[in-house]
Amino acid sequence: MLKYLIVTVSLLFSTSAFAGSAIYKVSVNEDFRSALHSIKKTLEDQHLYIISKADISGTLASMKRKLGKDYNKRGYDVAKSIIFCNPFYANDVMNTDPDMMALCPLKMMLMTKNGTTTALFVLPSKLAGNSPAKNILLEVENRVKKALNKAGYR
Repeated sequence: MLKYLIVTVSLLFSTSAFAGSAIYKVSVNEDFRSALHSIKKTLEDQHLYIISKADISGTLASMKRKLGKDYNKRGYDVAKSIIFCNPFYANDVMNTDPDMMALCPLKMMLMTKNGTTTALFVLPSKLAGNSPAKNILLEVENRVKKALNKAGYR
């Protein structure tokens, strides 16, 4: 099952739709590079592998002139999304409830400001409703939380 399923685009579509307990938010007192290195290792320990990164802050910086006074009002140093997955979980999810493949691959937003990196992760089980894949999604979700905890995020 897609143990490492995360809604790749859900935060981009509407964070208000996932307000409250559907977003898992933890932070670590590390710069972005150190925080990324730590979470990469602990995700791999959970058999979750980063397959891509999206440089959100870089994209926004390239649009700074167009965004004008609205550019990065909160002053984040870095904002990158890491996309990760496990093919065995993906296969389990696809076999159990193909609709839940919308959650694959998983995504985590890492945002750094003033030496603190915050991880934002949409909890797949909160989007599963009564899906027969809910237990698989919960298992993946718990692995992601465990990886974050081992990387020092609180």
